[in-house]
Amino acid sequence: MTKPGELCAPNAQHAVRQASRLAANIAATLRGRPLKPYRHAYAGSVASLGLHKGVAQIYGVQAKGFPAWFMHRTYHLSRVPTLNRKVRVVADWTLALFFHREIVSLGTLQRPREEFDLATGHQEGGRSGGEAG
Repeated sequence: MTKPGELCAPNAQHAVRQASRLAANIAATLRGRPLKPYRHAYAGSVASLGLHKGVAQIYGVQAKGFPAWFMHRTYHLSRVPTLNRKVRVVADWTLALFFHREIVSLGTLQRPREEFDLATGHQEGGRSGGEAG
């Protein structure tokens, strides 16, 4: 909390920080040490505004455009667990810088259940492919 009695937004950023404090307090309780309250320290905000554009304010420094978008991506990458997953995400993001978006799956917007029905053997109307009319 920034001020006593003030509430934090119910989001993952706060939950992760509070969980860390909770774990430390559980360990302190088991060791007979004093507990410490959770105190939120505002680091800033980042937001993506589309392809390679963003806004950011981190520790009072403002940025916009590609640098802010890059900060946004970097922050989220820092929260991805395991090195293996981070490498996969960086590879995907790097390839996305050089190649256009895939539009192959956009056809499913018109009939979103069609692929599912085909894979499970169901036909439209709720009958399975093996049933007689």
